[in-house]
Amino acid sequence: MTEQEFVTKATDLTKQIVNAVADKEYTKLASLAQIDSSWVEEGQTQEEAFVSFGEWLDGQLAMWEEDEERSFVIDHFDESCLEEIVLEEDNTSFATYNLTNAGEELDFWFELKYRIENNEHIIVTLNVNI
Repeated sequence: MTEQEFVTKATDLTKQIVNAVADKEYTKLASLAQIDSSWVEEGQTQEEAFVSFGEWLDGQLAMWEEDEERSFVIDHFDESCLEEIVLEEDNTSFATYNLTNAGEELDFWFELKYRIENNEHIIVTLNVNI
């Protein structure tokens, strides 16, 4: 896989992840990415961990709505919120995606670790930095 192919595929995966979160399709995330082990409780599947993550995220947004008396949602993918993806020599990459609400950056962002498996498939591990 060339670097350009990697960047294109990694960007597309990131878009699908962000849009699934924006659409609150948390169970869909397990087919797109892995969640960082810090989000997984003992005995949980990736799908269950993503559902727990979604519940946490919905709770954060609801808390801000209550505090600020306005709506909070995760916006759909905007390429300008994605840090440049660069393929390293070890076939990995790290990037951040700044989550937004109505175009305004939120107080947390996604950390995305990409790695190429079998020279064709990209595995993404998702974490949230608060």
